[in-house]
Amino acid sequence: MSFANNGEAGPSRIPINDGSSLSVDRNGEEEEEEMVEIPSTGLEFFEYRRRLFLAGLPLPSQPQSSRHSINCGLKLIPEKYIIPLNPPKPLPSPPMSETTSSAVQKLEIILRDEGSEELKETWENGIERVAKSLHQGRKLAKGLRLGLVIKILKASWIQDGLWPKDEFGRPAKPPNSPLIPGVELFPDGENIRQEIVAEEQMQMDT
Repeated sequence: MSFANNGEAGPSRIPINDGSSLSVDRNGEEEEEEMVEIPSTGLEFFEYRRRLFLAGLPLPSQPQSSRHSINCGLKLIPEKYIIPLNPPKPLPSPPMSETTSSAVQKLEIILRDEGSEELKETWENGIERVAKSLHQGRKLAKGLRLGLVIKILKASWIQDGLWPKDEFGRPAKPPNSPLIPGVELFPDGENIRQEIVAEEQMQMDT
């Protein structure tokens, strides 16, 4: 994600006044920083919140509500946010564990194939127990990667009848991720992005 290219950013990103503000760098020194304006809803705001989360920063604070809104029980949401032109850098990724438990390896093997989370036998082969632990908020003995957690949760939603079905009665495929003009969703993983785009194109062709 980069706000530096105003040509790709779209009409909602507007430079503010003289376009600068003071910020403190990692060395504790003040430096001038250009600011832009984005809407408080929609994909651009979602992407900004995502970048704050990856950087370990708090979400944008809401302005203080007026006395009228407090009396009416309303919470004001601004139409625009003024944010730095350059998004914050993400925190370094935690080191990957070199050892994987046999239980996690079993889950990886069970859910390795495409569509395996849709099968009843997969659910009965250990996925149900892990899914119940996740839904109950229990701490797992071994950590799971996010992609594996998503497959386990999807399997539980399918078994509970909460996942939508297509015209053939099979679990529906999730929609493709929306593309945001001027926003790079995978700034540090271009190869991953290319693989995802290629996979989505194959699904569209079939």
